[in-house]
Amino acid sequence: MNRVTPTEPAVEVRGLSKTFRSGWPRRRLQPALRRVSFAVPRGAIFGVLGPNGAGKTTLLSILATLLLADEGEAR
Repeated sequence: MNRVTPTEPAVEVRGLSKTFRSGWPRRRLQPALRRVSFAVPRGAIFGVLGPNGAGKTTLLSILATLLLADEGEAR
């Protein structure tokens, strides 16, 4: 059984990157996240802010396991 320690963060993201491929016939690479890292302590209220196209939805989709990251880890 895995025990969670009180000092362990509730969410931990290290070096998260995600790139989308788009366009035809010329394929383009559109980076959505570039090496994002942060930790959210247990019991904290945490917000994600940024302009349109900043990668907020991509980040939350990776945290919800709806998307796979190209690099890094999230737990």
